[in-house]
Amino acid sequence: MEQITAMKITGITLNNFRNHTETTHFDFGDISYITGHNGTGKTTMAHAVCFVLYGVSYYGEQKIERLMNENADNVQVQLHFIDQNGAAHTLMRTRKNEKYSVLMDGYTVNQSRIEQMFGDKNTFLAMFNPTYLIENMGNDGRELILRHLKPVSQKDVLAAIPSYQTHLENIDLETQSPEDALKDTRAAIRRVEQRLDVLQGHIESIEESQKTADVKLGELYSEKRSVEEQIKALKEKQFEGIDTEDFAIQRDVLTRKLSRNAGEDPAVTTAKEKLAKVKARVYSSKFTQAIAEASAEYNSLAKQYNELKERITALKVGDVCPTCKMQVTESNIEETRNHLIAECNRIGELGKGVVARGKEIAELDKKAKAQFEQWKADDIAKFTAELEELQNKTERVDVSEIRSKLDELADLEKYGNLSEQELSELGNLEATLIGINAQIETVEQSASEERLKSALVEKDVFTEQMKKYKDIVTALTEYIFKRADLATAELKMPNVEIRLFEVIRGTGEVKNAFKFDYKGREYTTLSLSEKTLAGIEISALIRRITGKDYPVCIDNTESIAAFNDVDMPSQVMLIRVVKGQPLTVKFQNNYTAAVPAENEMRKAA
Repeated sequence: MEQITAMKITGITLNNFRNHTETTHFDFGDISYITGHNGTGKTTMAHAVCFVLYGVSYYGEQKIERLMNENADNVQVQLHFIDQNGAAHTLMRTRKNEKYSVLMDGYTVNQSRIEQMFGDKNTFLAMFNPTYLIENMGNDGRELILRHLKPVSQKDVLAAIPSYQTHLENIDLETQSPEDALKDTRAAIRRVEQRLDVLQGHIESIEESQKTADVKLGELYSEKRSVEEQIKALKEKQFEGIDTEDFAIQRDVLTRKLSRNAGEDPAVTTAKEKLAKVKARVYSSKFTQAIAEASAEYNSLAKQYNELKERITALKVGDVCPTCKMQVTESNIEETRNHLIAECNRIGELGKGVVARGKEIAELDKKAKAQFEQWKADDIAKFTAELEELQNKTERVDVSEIRSKLDELADLEKYGNLSEQELSELGNLEATLIGINAQIETVEQSASEERLKSALVEKDVFTEQMKKYKDIVTALTEYIFKRADLATAELKMPNVEIRLFEVIRGTGEVKNAFKFDYKGREYTTLSLSEKTLAGIEISALIRRITGKDYPVCIDNTESIAAFNDVDMPSQVMLIRVVKGQPLTVKFQNNYTAAVPAENEMRKAA
């Protein structure tokens, strides 16, 4: 069976439904007037329509025990109606021993099939019961309205905001929601702001370095000249009046003379060989490998420390943490930075430990070398004495004198005219000069004009990017506002205003809303008659957006003095309290499309 888009109820047959203990039938027309005293069963007619269609009450209640006659174990309601094609149908729902059966024109159907023909329960009740959507559905009413609204395309929204189209041309709002695009753009702005803060600090640092560079460089160059002059003075004094070129000649003469006067005595030769072996002894440190390992470990830690320090300085969102391999985000950047600083401090402590161990090894090596030199010196003294004793027996040349001259010559080559303290001072001055040159290079690099220009260019790039992002934020905010405006354009009613969205222009955030105003006043402040009139307009809205022509049943019409000018369905059921009167159902079929139902309602009122 095809979908039923229009329904006009022609009659209702009740059995054990509410106070109708026997089979009772009522006929209905285009306008049906249901009157009677309180408790006579006026609203029962509305309950019956909802029960036979969906097994619920006029208010959507699932528990319908109170709709049944308390003395019966079964209830049955038949709904006789005509569809949009003029075809007559009968829908019958029976409940017996808590089991339901539903027949459509004599054929069994399930509830799913009923909803395929008439639509879901909430949509029907929102048309049939004027106050149902507001007072019974809550926020589910918002979803019902949204479900039936026509979607608004990106093309339609952009056409309504032509001045913002350029800023949105690279954003695909068909596959990505504008809210997500706005969130991503704001996140991008925060990243650019952070980068600009870093750049500004970098620029200020360079500018400050430039301010102090001239003074600092002047001090360093002055100190450098002073140290160079001291070094020059000591070096000039060191070999002043000394012919350094004659050192080699003198050494050669003394060595040949010492060799020539050694004699042919085998004992002298043996003594010389023993002495030569002793002198040729070279200290071989057992700590060499340990020192090399400590040095390599320190260099490795120093490299790690410097690299990690540079990473901490340059850390930004999007990097990968070198220790935990996690992606750096806005939410964890501070935690990651603190983690890296802690790792840097840990490496520094390891480096201190390596330095301390290196010093211990060096001290042990120093002591071992001193012991070696002492033993060597003792052996040299011993074998020298033995050799001299042998030579004194065979030589006339004073060997000790030749050796003394050779030692004096070696000292002269090393010290020249300087004392041991002055030679040490010369070494310290040369080391100081190396440090000063390194400081000069560092200051000149930190105050580099090229670095400042590069930083300023980068700042301009990010500033322009920031402007583009802010233009996009403005455009997306306007897009969201306009889309909400277009999406709810179908909800225009004479006196009722529905707000499904609230756009915060300052942030572009769209919040869900479900608020009703009637003639500028909130629904909760309305009187019973005003709520009923507002509900009639809402019922008409649901019919309009669903394209269905289903009856409306208006309760408490005795409180309404006049009806608003609202499009009504083909069938209207009016319920009114008439004191002291029994239940009465009257109807008329005397109005056509040219005579709107609301006119008849005014007459009935």
